[in-house]
Amino acid sequence: MEQTTHPHPSVGETAPDFRLPAAGGGQIALSDYLGSKAPLLWFSKGLFCPFCRRNMARLSQSYTDFVALDAEVLQITHNTQQEADTYFRNYHLATPYLCDADRQVHEAYGVGLEQQSLGAMAENMLTSSAMVAHDLLLHGEKSPLPTPALRMGSFQPSQLVVAVDRAGLVRYVWSGGPFDALPTVAELLSLFQSMGAEVPAAAQAH
Repeated sequence: MEQTTHPHPSVGETAPDFRLPAAGGGQIALSDYLGSKAPLLWFSKGLFCPFCRRNMARLSQSYTDFVALDAEVLQITHNTQQEADTYFRNYHLATPYLCDADRQVHEAYGVGLEQQSLGAMAENMLTSSAMVAHDLLLHGEKSPLPTPALRMGSFQPSQLVVAVDRAGLVRYVWSGGPFDALPTVAELLSLFQSMGAEVPAAAQAH
């Protein structure tokens, strides 16, 4: 398994289009939102990761705030359609959850894989186990089986957040490691507030 060498898209560039299957059925393309909504793309490790699920909860709690700004939150992971459908049947998903099992979209956006040392793998396992225990004991919430993590072995996907405007242009890029904290919801909402004040001519044409 090799790490991608593609660079992240740059601010001002046209965001690479894609069409991916969504948890629960159907497909979603980035171009579906041209002229109508501003997508926030979050490349995450997925539902099997309790760290990511906490970030999902934060975004879900503020989802109506994003929708009010004509934004859409799209989570993109390397889950298979079957894995995502299993999660969808057992866990509430407030935002669209897209499956990029062959990682073609990840590679197009420069989302690489980081090979972890044995020490880092052990530390990650302890951290994840503690978070799973916390969620179970305090919230009664069970985590899905870590099938994708086991499939990828010592490699961990990095994270990427990309904000795309209604004209399909990249307006914001944040990249981080597998366990780095995401930008705050307040920061992201402020970004879309500033974008909402603008209606690009290219968007008006659609």
